Amino acid sequence: MHLIDSHCHLDFSEFESDLSSVITRARQQGVESFVIPGVSSKHWDKQLKLAQRFDHVYCAVGIHPWFLDTKALDTNALENRALSDLTKLENLLQSQPVVAVGECGLDATIDNMALQQQVFMAQIELANQFSKPLIIHHRKTHHLIQQCFKHVTPMHGGVIHAFSGNEKEAQKYIELGFKLGIGGGVTYKRATKTRSTVLNVGLGNILLETDSPDMPLFGQQGLRNEPQNIYLIAQSVAELFNCSVDQVAEVTTENTKSLFGISL
Repeated sequence: MHLIDSHCHLDFSEFESDLSSVITRARQQGVESFVIPGVSSKHWDKQLKLAQRFDHVYCAVGIHPWFLDTKALDTNALENRALSDLTKLENLLQSQPVVAVGECGLDATIDNMALQQQVFMAQIELANQFSKPLIIHHRKTHHLIQQCFKHVTPMHGGVIHAFSGNEKEAQKYIELGFKLGIGGGVTYKRATKTRSTVLNVGLGNILLETDSPDMPLFGQQGLRNEPQNIYLIAQSVAELFNCSVDQVAEVTTENTKSLFGISL
């Protein structure tokens, strides 16, 4: 059995003391490959070094909307920093073997939506320019993301990270070549909308992810999440579809390999 954690922040400080053990534990559970999404320019170099250090660790680079929320800077300073980061991002896409642009997107809990949309659309343009998929963050923003897509259509699909919308929203993304990122949320029986959507769109349209160290599974609230939990997520998905874990692993791993252009 081969599984892939399509979204884990192994570059975060929570893993500094025992990253080798974290990866070993994951591989003991069949998790063979890992995709580390970028969140800000300060993280990109560390991500690339981790990809060099460990086999089958892949990087995406992007600007997460949370990292535009710096109240100490005025609007002009924020815009200038974002422009500088976008230039760095373009240079990395030209020179480094990254598999996607992201984590990028829109978050309605942050009060700078105009800047978020500007930076998000710029990243869609870069993904199109360099033929890369997108890793997209959303929070109460599916309608705004679709508005951005009308201005700049993504040409190479991607994944909607931690998808929690309804089936109609899911199908809009799928029509544009996107997969749905499914993680610990599916292990909660109360997540009826997400579980129903996953079942209706089918295994062929999902990827498995942990969002480690965040988004703990049911029964692990308050604990650090790890890529080894991909196996438990696959178990929950298998129960949902009334199929084997091996089948879930086979289909979702192929989905992830195809989307990101990676191999085991």
